[in-house]
Amino acid sequence: MHRFFVAPELLTDPGLAPARGTLSGGQVTTTFSSQEQAGNVVAPLAGARPGGAGSNLVPLPKEIAHQVRDVLHLNVGEHLILLDNSGDEVVAAVARSSKAGVEVHLLERRPGKREPGVRIVLCQGLLKSARFEWVLEKGTELGVSVFAPILCRRSMAGLEDAGPSKQQRWQRIIQEAAEQSGRSRLPELLPIRPLMHALNDIPPGALAIMPWEEEHNRTLYDILNSAASITHVGAGEVLSGEGTLASPSAEVLSGEGTLASPSAVESPTHPSPTVVLFIGPEGGLMAEEVALAQRHGVQVVSLGSRILRSETAALAAVASVMYEYESVC
Repeated sequence: MHRFFVAPELLTDPGLAPARGTLSGGQVTTTFSSQEQAGNVVAPLAGARPGGAGSNLVPLPKEIAHQVRDVLHLNVGEHLILLDNSGDEVVAAVARSSKAGVEVHLLERRPGKREPGVRIVLCQGLLKSARFEWVLEKGTELGVSVFAPILCRRSMAGLEDAGPSKQQRWQRIIQEAAEQSGRSRLPELLPIRPLMHALNDIPPGALAIMPWEEEHNRTLYDILNSAASITHVGAGEVLSGEGTLASPSAEVLSGEGTLASPSAVESPTHPSPTVVLFIGPEGGLMAEEVALAQRHGVQVVSLGSRILRSETAALAAVASVMYEYESVC
């Protein structure tokens, strides 16, 4: 089914609330039984009736209505999924479709696909527009949780001047990639900031890694293989940057670019381990920047014998982290 993120209020009207849901911070917090969490039972929306009859009839936003009617050509009765960034998904059926707009019946609310077992914060040195947008798109598809654009010594002049229209474009790229890849939560996009600020905000308990072409002794595989093998998510333990186990109360980056408790970001009893990746810009990282990162506890690694473009290095590192952690989480 086709998936669309919508404003939370479209799905959180009091008359459309899920049977056992509450509102928290403008988002839906729904409690499910163990059977529902396993996907065996779907939580119906209050007032919904089988076959789509009932009062849960809502109009789609103009842009989504255009996609449904004119691009996808969905007919009355066909299903789609609406997402409010709460981690749930709402199944809906097209009820009316005309030039004036598209209305859908909300049929059922159910848990969406879970987020990856590791929380990746990608601190990406700013690139030319098309290449940076490619990192946003593919990074979202791979499972990045937070994008943190950073300014480095060799970043091209002018890249830091990303106005509201550019930020909106980046957000739209992330949203479309999340819809396409089946995610139920949107990755966060932090404001552009200098490398030093990102280093100062490394969450306690996180594993911080910086690939660098001048490193020849320690590989990314070495670090990830040892880290992932002793990470015990079920026991509430996460690996720290020094290779020791940290308390599950370790902090993570919030959407405002500051540190927050894991409970503010994710709902599981034990937070996912956090890996912070620092990727240099097109001109690479300077030795002084690498030394500064090491003083902040960042582990410098090699990605192999070949010199990779910045955007290639970013996605290769993300994919490697996902592979190692998902195999044990």
